[in-house]
Amino acid sequence: MPTRRPPLSDAPLPKSRLSKSRLSKSRIVSGLQCERRLWLETYCREAMEIDASSQAAFDTGHEVGELARSLYGPGSLIDHVHDIDTALAETAALLACGGKRRTLFEPAFRHSEVVVRADVLKPVPGGYDLIEVKASTTVKDYHLIDCAIQAWVIEQAGVTLKHIRLAHLDNTFVYPGDADYRGLLVAEDVTAQVRERIADVTPWVRRFKKVLRADEPAIATGDQCHDPYPCPFFAHCRAQEPAGPKYPLSLLPHGGKLVRALNEAGYLDLRKVPATRLDKPLHQRIHAASISGRAFLDPAAARVLAGLSYPRYHLDFETIAFAVPRWAGTRAYQQIPFQWSCHIEQPDGSFNEHAFLDLSGEPPMRAFAKSLLATLGRRGPIMVYNQSFEASRVRELATLCPDLARRLLGLIDRMVDLLPITREHYYHPAMMGSWSLKAVLPTIAPELAYGRLDEVADGGQAQLAYVEAIHPQTSNERRAVLDTALRRYCANDTLALIRLAAVLARG
Repeated sequence: MPTRRPPLSDAPLPKSRLSKSRLSKSRIVSGLQCERRLWLETYCREAMEIDASSQAAFDTGHEVGELARSLYGPGSLIDHVHDIDTALAETAALLACGGKRRTLFEPAFRHSEVVVRADVLKPVPGGYDLIEVKASTTVKDYHLIDCAIQAWVIEQAGVTLKHIRLAHLDNTFVYPGDADYRGLLVAEDVTAQVRERIADVTPWVRRFKKVLRADEPAIATGDQCHDPYPCPFFAHCRAQEPAGPKYPLSLLPHGGKLVRALNEAGYLDLRKVPATRLDKPLHQRIHAASISGRAFLDPAAARVLAGLSYPRYHLDFETIAFAVPRWAGTRAYQQIPFQWSCHIEQPDGSFNEHAFLDLSGEPPMRAFAKSLLATLGRRGPIMVYNQSFEASRVRELATLCPDLARRLLGLIDRMVDLLPITREHYYHPAMMGSWSLKAVLPTIAPELAYGRLDEVADGGQAQLAYVEAIHPQTSNERRAVLDTALRRYCANDTLALIRLAAVLARG
C-alpha cells in the first residue's frame, strides 16, 4: 500500500551508525527503482521533497489501511511505529500464544536483517494468508514485487503462508452509505505470480546491502526518477548535474522515436536541429519559437473566436477524489466537484465573478449543480480549458441529480474548449513544450502567474486544502483562511481564460 505511516527505522542516521537491519520492503522497492534513491533514503533524508500529490498518496494509504482493518477485523494491531524491536517482540508473542489464533494487522518480521510489516496476516487452516493492501484499483506488476519481499521475509521467519492476496479498491462499488464498505476491497489471489518472484529477493538483498556499504551511487536522473513512483530526491539529484540545454529535445510533444533518433545523431539542443528533420507542424512551431525567442500567434485563432456570442461564461471546476467514498452514491476515486468559479464577460469587455464553494463536509454535488445552472442560464458560450474534464463532471452530476440531468447535459453543448485552440494557434518558448494553463498563463498575463498564490497554487494543493477545511477538528479561523485561498485559486483560473481568449482574439 502507499506509505501508511513513516517507514521503519527511517530517522536519518550517520553512516557510522548504520545497522545491518537498514533494509525494509520499502527500501528494497526504492533500490529497484534506483540505487541512488535507496542510498539517499538511508543517509540523506533531509533532501526529500514531498509535493502535494505525494502527500495526498500518503494520506490515502492511511485511510485505506484503516478501511482494511475494519473489513478484515476483528484482530490485533501491532503498532510501535518507531520501535521495531517492540513490534517484533509483540508479533512473536501473539504468534506463539496458545488458544485461538487471531488476525494480525501490521505484524513485524525480520530475516537476514530485512524488516517488513505486513498489512494483514489472517489465520487459515495450516497457516496464514498474507493480504497486502493497495490503494489502487487494479493489481500492478510492482505490487507483486512488494508481496514477494513480504512473503520471503515472513516465511523465512518461520510462518507458513497458504495464500498471498492483493487487496485493492473496486471502483465499480457504489457506496450505499451508513459506513457500509463491504465490497469496496477486492482480494485477488496472487500466490502463483508472487512465488515466481520470491527467488529474486535474496540477490536483491545482497545487492542493496553492498549499495549501503558504499558511497552515494553516481546515477544520473532519467526515466527511473518517475517510474513507478515520483522520486522525492529528484530535485536534489538534478541540482548536482551540469545544466542541460535551454531547449532540450524533450520539449517535442510525443517525440518518441524522433527524439531518440536525434539524440543518436548527436543533437541535444532543439535549436541546433535542422528544420528539415521535423515533419510535424507542431514540432516545427516549437522549433521556430525556440530559435527566435518570440511567441507564435496564428491569426486564424481570431476567426475561431469571432463568431462566439456574449455573454461569455469562463468556467473552472475543482474536484476531490476520495479513495474511500464519503457520500452515498459515489465510487472510489470518483471526481466529486466541490467548487466552481465563473467570470461572465460582456460585449464591452466588463465582467463579473460568480462562485460556489462548499466546505460544510456535506455532499456538495446537488448544491454545486443547482448553483451552476442558476449562474450559467440557458444560452451563451461556456469557455473552459480541457473540456473533457468539465464535461465528464457534468455528466456525472446528471447521473447523481436525475431531475437536473436535461439542463446539466445541455451545458456540454455550449462548452468551447480553449485548449485545442491554444495548442493549434499559440506557442511561446517559455511554455517549454507544455500547453497546460499554468505553462501558458505566465506568457500572456504574468501578473496572474500561479507562483504568486501562497496557500493554494495548484490542483493538488486545492484538494489538500479542501480535505483540511472539511475536517471536523479544523478551526473556524483556519477554515476561513482556506476558504479565501481556494476562492482565489479557482478565480485565477477563470481570469486566466478571459486573458487567454483576449490574446487569441487579437490573432
